[in-house]
Amino acid sequence: MRLAEAEAPHSAAAARVLHELIGTTDREHLACLFLDGSHRITGVHIAAIGGQSVIQSIDHRGIFRAALAACAQALVVSHNHPSGDPTPSPQDKQFTRHLVAVGQVVGIPVVDHVIVTRDPRRYHSMQLAGTMPASV
Repeated sequence: MRLAEAEAPHSAAAARVLHELIGTTDREHLACLFLDGSHRITGVHIAAIGGQSVIQSIDHRGIFRAALAACAQALVVSHNHPSGDPTPSPQDKQFTRHLVAVGQVVGIPVVDHVIVTRDPRRYHSMQLAGTMPASV
């Protein structure tokens, strides 16, 4: 599947894939979509599994180690909110800022952070909402 360059189709396509992958689980999952240079999905990676409302520990190195091994040119990070509210928490925003910064150093841009819920129509794309951290 190709994720379009335009914001809305890109976010909607990513949300559909990610909802199928982690949207209906009862615990938070952090997943990554690996993209090639044309923003086609080349792989997925479940980076962490947590409790019902939080993932205690996320290894940023592990995310990029997997992305490098998959020869990813970019990535979309995602997690689910079992509560049904896709609004990003302050911790979600902080995590994304840090991941974007690491991606710049490694040379693999993080193009979106999508929060999905059990309802496939309820998701939050940081890119689409304008809350995606800018490149440093």
